[in-house]
Amino acid sequence: MSDLEDEVDLLEEEFTRATKFIEGSHDQFEQKHLLKFYGFYKQATSGKCNVPKPGIFNISGRAKWSAWNELGTLTREAAMQGYIQHLSSLKPEWNQHGDGDGFKPKGTSWVSVSTFAQEEDDLEAGEKTIIDFIKEGNLEEVRKAVTSDEIEAVINELDDEGLGMIHWAADRGNIDILQLITKVPAANVNLRDSGGQTALHYASSCGNHQCVRLLVDSGADRTVPDDEGETCLDVAFDDEIKAMLM
Repeated sequence: MSDLEDEVDLLEEEFTRATKFIEGSHDQFEQKHLLKFYGFYKQATSGKCNVPKPGIFNISGRAKWSAWNELGTLTREAAMQGYIQHLSSLKPEWNQHGDGDGFKPKGTSWVSVSTFAQEEDDLEAGEKTIIDFIKEGNLEEVRKAVTSDEIEAVINELDDEGLGMIHWAADRGNIDILQLITKVPAANVNLRDSGGQTALHYASSCGNHQCVRLLVDSGADRTVPDDEGETCLDVAFDDEIKAMLM
Protein backbone atom coordinates (compact mmCIF):
# COMPACT_ATOMS: atom_id res chain seq x y z
CA MET A 1 0.00 0.00 0.00
CA SER A 2 1.37 3.43 -0.94
CA ASP A 3 2.00 6.25 1.50
CA LEU A 4 -0.86 8.20 -0.09
CA GLU A 5 -3.28 5.32 0.49
CA ASP A 6 -2.10 5.07 4.08
CA GLU A 7 -2.78 8.78 4.59
CA VAL A 8 -6.28 8.47 3.13
CA ASP A 9 -7.05 5.48 5.37
CA LEU A 10 -5.90 7.39 8.44
CA LEU A 11 -7.98 10.40 7.39
CA GLU A 12 -11.08 8.23 6.96
CA GLU A 13 -10.57 6.66 10.39
CA GLU A 14 -10.27 10.05 12.06
CA PHE A 15 -13.29 11.34 10.12
CA THR A 16 -15.31 8.35 11.32
CA ARG A 17 -14.33 9.04 14.92
CA ALA A 18 -15.28 12.69 14.49
CA THR A 19 -18.73 11.86 13.11
CA LYS A 20 -19.34 9.48 16.04
CA PHE A 21 -18.35 12.23 18.45
CA ILE A 22 -20.80 14.66 16.85
CA GLU A 23 -23.55 12.04 16.79
CA GLY A 24 -23.36 11.67 20.54
CA SER A 25 -22.72 15.27 21.55
CA HIS A 26 -24.40 17.54 18.98
CA ASP A 27 -26.40 19.21 21.73
CA GLN A 28 -23.17 20.91 22.81
CA PHE A 29 -22.92 22.91 19.57
CA GLU A 30 -24.75 25.90 18.14
CA GLN A 31 -26.93 25.44 15.05
CA LYS A 32 -24.50 27.41 12.87
CA HIS A 33 -21.72 24.99 13.81
CA LEU A 34 -23.91 21.94 13.19
CA LEU A 35 -24.80 23.28 9.75
CA LYS A 36 -21.12 23.51 8.87
CA PHE A 37 -20.60 19.92 10.03
CA TYR A 38 -23.55 18.88 7.88
CA GLY A 39 -22.13 20.55 4.80
CA PHE A 40 -18.72 18.94 5.20
CA TYR A 41 -20.30 15.55 5.89
CA LYS A 42 -22.49 15.63 2.78
CA GLN A 43 -19.58 16.79 0.65
CA ALA A 44 -17.36 14.00 1.99
CA THR A 45 -19.94 11.24 1.55
CA SER A 46 -21.98 12.38 -1.47
CA GLY A 47 -19.73 14.80 -3.32
CA LYS A 48 -20.84 18.12 -4.85
CA CYS A 49 -24.40 19.17 -3.96
CA ASN A 50 -26.63 17.52 -6.54
CA VAL A 51 -30.18 18.18 -5.27
CA PRO A 52 -32.46 21.16 -5.95
CA LYS A 53 -32.84 23.85 -3.31
CA PRO A 54 -35.86 23.09 -1.09
CA GLY A 55 -38.95 25.28 -1.24
CA ILE A 56 -39.22 28.54 0.66
CA PHE A 57 -41.24 27.04 3.50
CA ASN A 58 -38.68 24.33 4.17
CA ILE A 59 -36.56 26.45 6.50
CA SER A 60 -34.26 23.74 7.84
CA GLY A 61 -33.86 22.07 4.44
CA ARG A 62 -32.80 25.33 2.79
CA ALA A 63 -30.25 26.07 5.52
CA LYS A 64 -28.74 22.60 5.19
CA TRP A 65 -28.75 22.76 1.40
CA SER A 66 -26.89 26.09 1.52
CA ALA A 67 -24.28 24.68 3.91
CA TRP A 68 -23.61 21.83 1.48
CA ASN A 69 -23.94 23.77 -1.78
CA GLU A 70 -21.51 26.52 -0.76
CA LEU A 71 -18.67 23.97 -0.66
CA GLY A 72 -18.81 23.76 -4.46
CA THR A 73 -16.31 21.25 -5.87
CA LEU A 74 -14.35 20.72 -2.64
CA THR A 75 -12.75 17.26 -2.78
CA ARG A 76 -13.82 14.39 -0.56
CA GLU A 77 -10.51 14.43 1.30
CA ALA A 78 -10.64 18.20 1.84
CA ALA A 79 -14.21 17.91 3.14
CA MET A 80 -13.18 15.26 5.67
CA GLN A 81 -10.27 17.44 6.74
CA GLY A 82 -12.61 20.43 7.02
CA TYR A 83 -14.99 18.44 9.23
CA ILE A 84 -12.17 17.36 11.54
CA GLN A 85 -10.59 20.82 11.69
CA HIS A 86 -13.96 22.43 12.43
CA LEU A 87 -14.49 20.01 15.32
CA SER A 88 -10.95 20.49 16.62
CA SER A 89 -11.38 24.27 16.63
CA LEU A 90 -14.53 23.95 18.76
CA LYS A 91 -13.57 20.96 20.92
CA PRO A 92 -9.76 20.57 20.94
CA GLU A 93 -10.03 17.64 23.35
CA TRP A 94 -12.51 15.62 21.30
CA ASN A 95 -9.95 13.08 20.02
CA GLN A 96 -8.98 12.11 23.54
CA HIS A 97 -12.15 10.02 23.72
CA GLY A 98 -10.91 7.32 21.39
CA ASP A 99 -13.46 5.92 18.97
CA GLY A 100 -16.34 7.86 20.46
CA ASP A 101 -18.19 4.79 21.75
CA GLY A 102 -18.66 6.48 25.09
CA PHE A 103 -20.97 9.08 23.58
CA LYS A 104 -24.66 8.41 23.20
CA PRO A 105 -27.23 10.60 21.44
CA LYS A 106 -28.92 13.09 23.76
CA GLY A 107 -31.94 14.10 21.76
CA THR A 108 -32.41 15.48 18.28
CA SER A 109 -31.64 18.70 16.49
CA TRP A 110 -33.32 20.13 13.42
CA VAL A 111 -29.94 20.10 11.73
CA SER A 112 -29.72 16.32 12.31
CA VAL A 113 -26.04 15.95 11.49
CA SER A 114 -25.66 12.78 9.44
CA THR A 115 -23.31 9.95 10.40
CA PHE A 116 -22.11 6.81 8.68
CA ALA A 117 -24.34 4.67 10.88
CA GLN A 118 -27.53 6.59 10.20
CA GLU A 119 -27.63 9.00 7.27
CA GLU A 120 -30.69 11.19 7.14
CA ASP A 121 -31.24 12.81 3.76
CA ASP A 122 -34.07 15.16 4.59
CA LEU A 123 -33.65 17.19 1.39
CA GLU A 124 -36.09 14.90 -0.39
CA ALA A 125 -39.32 16.35 -1.75
CA GLY A 126 -41.41 14.64 0.94
CA GLU A 127 -39.79 16.43 3.87
CA LYS A 128 -42.15 18.29 6.14
CA THR A 129 -42.13 22.07 6.00
CA ILE A 130 -43.02 24.67 8.59
CA ILE A 131 -46.55 24.71 7.17
CA ASP A 132 -46.82 20.97 7.86
CA PHE A 133 -45.64 21.53 11.42
CA ILE A 134 -48.20 24.30 11.90
CA LYS A 135 -50.99 22.07 10.59
CA GLU A 136 -50.09 19.23 12.94
CA GLY A 137 -49.51 21.53 15.91
CA ASN A 138 -45.82 20.71 16.32
CA LEU A 139 -44.92 23.63 18.56
CA GLU A 140 -41.27 22.71 19.03
CA GLU A 141 -40.51 22.46 15.30
CA VAL A 142 -42.32 25.72 14.60
CA ARG A 143 -40.34 27.41 17.37
CA LYS A 144 -37.09 26.24 15.78
CA ALA A 145 -38.19 27.46 12.36
CA VAL A 146 -39.32 30.93 13.43
CA THR A 147 -35.99 31.56 15.17
CA SER A 148 -33.94 30.63 12.11
CA ASP A 149 -32.10 33.20 10.01
CA GLU A 150 -34.34 32.62 6.98
CA ILE A 151 -37.73 33.18 8.57
CA GLU A 152 -37.85 36.93 7.84
CA ALA A 153 -37.73 36.27 4.11
CA VAL A 154 -40.61 33.76 4.05
CA ILE A 155 -42.87 34.66 6.96
CA ASN A 156 -45.36 36.47 4.69
CA GLU A 157 -45.21 34.11 1.70
CA LEU A 158 -48.32 32.22 0.58
CA ASP A 159 -48.19 28.47 -0.01
CA ASP A 160 -49.62 26.49 -2.92
CA GLU A 161 -53.09 26.74 -1.36
CA GLY A 162 -52.85 30.50 -1.16
CA LEU A 163 -52.45 30.70 2.61
CA GLY A 164 -49.64 32.04 4.79
CA MET A 165 -48.29 30.64 8.04
CA ILE A 166 -50.44 33.04 10.04
CA HIS A 167 -53.60 31.85 8.27
CA TRP A 168 -52.90 28.20 9.02
CA ALA A 169 -52.21 28.92 12.68
CA ALA A 170 -55.42 30.93 13.03
CA ASP A 171 -57.40 28.27 11.15
CA ARG A 172 -56.10 25.49 13.41
CA GLY A 173 -56.76 27.57 16.51
CA ASN A 174 -53.32 26.94 17.97
CA ILE A 175 -52.76 30.00 20.13
CA ASP A 176 -49.16 29.12 21.03
CA ILE A 177 -48.10 28.72 17.41
CA LEU A 178 -49.98 31.84 16.35
CA GLN A 179 -48.19 33.78 19.07
CA LEU A 180 -44.81 32.57 17.81
CA ILE A 181 -45.64 33.73 14.30
CA THR A 182 -46.96 37.15 15.30
CA LYS A 183 -43.78 37.79 17.30
CA VAL A 184 -41.60 37.53 14.20
CA PRO A 185 -40.71 41.20 13.53
CA ALA A 186 -41.45 40.98 9.80
CA ALA A 187 -44.79 39.18 10.24
CA ASN A 188 -47.74 40.99 8.66
CA VAL A 189 -50.69 40.50 10.99
CA ASN A 190 -52.98 41.72 8.18
CA LEU A 191 -51.55 39.40 5.53
CA ARG A 192 -54.26 38.51 2.99
CA ASP A 193 -54.60 35.07 1.47
CA SER A 194 -55.37 34.45 -2.20
CA GLY A 195 -59.02 35.26 -1.49
CA GLY A 196 -58.28 38.48 0.38
CA GLN A 197 -58.92 37.05 3.84
CA THR A 198 -56.72 37.83 6.84
CA ALA A 199 -55.88 35.57 9.77
CA LEU A 200 -58.61 37.40 11.66
CA HIS A 201 -61.15 36.18 9.08
CA TYR A 202 -59.99 32.60 9.74
CA ALA A 203 -59.96 32.80 13.52
CA SER A 204 -63.30 34.61 13.56
CA SER A 205 -65.13 32.24 11.23
CA CYS A 206 -63.67 29.13 12.89
CA GLY A 207 -64.67 30.23 16.37
CA ASN A 208 -61.14 30.33 17.70
CA HIS A 209 -61.71 32.85 20.47
CA GLN A 210 -58.19 33.00 21.87
CA CYS A 211 -56.73 33.54 18.41
CA VAL A 212 -59.19 36.34 17.71
CA ARG A 213 -58.16 38.07 20.94
CA LEU A 214 -54.46 37.65 20.20
CA LEU A 215 -54.80 39.03 16.69
CA VAL A 216 -56.85 42.01 17.86
CA ASP A 217 -54.33 42.73 20.62
CA SER A 218 -51.56 42.47 18.01
CA GLY A 219 -53.11 45.25 15.98
CA ALA A 220 -55.02 43.29 13.34
CA ASP A 221 -57.28 45.49 11.23
CA ARG A 222 -60.90 44.44 11.81
CA THR A 223 -62.16 46.42 8.80
CA VAL A 224 -60.24 44.62 6.03
CA PRO A 225 -62.72 43.14 3.52
CA ASP A 226 -62.02 39.95 1.59
CA ASP A 227 -62.53 39.66 -2.16
CA GLU A 228 -66.28 39.22 -1.57
CA GLY A 229 -66.47 42.34 0.54
CA GLU A 230 -66.89 40.56 3.89
CA THR A 231 -64.99 41.60 7.01
CA CYS A 232 -64.06 39.37 9.94
CA LEU A 233 -67.15 40.66 11.74
CA ASP A 234 -69.38 39.53 8.86
CA VAL A 235 -68.09 35.96 9.15
CA ALA A 236 -67.90 35.83 12.96
CA PHE A 237 -68.75 32.43 14.43
CA ASP A 238 -70.73 33.67 17.45
CA ASP A 239 -71.77 36.69 19.49
CA GLU A 240 -68.73 36.46 21.78
CA ILE A 241 -66.41 36.89 18.82
CA LYS A 242 -68.56 39.68 17.41
CA ALA A 243 -68.23 41.51 20.71
CA MET A 244 -64.43 41.25 20.52
CA LEU A 245 -64.47 42.70 17.00
CA MET A 246 -66.69 45.69 17.72
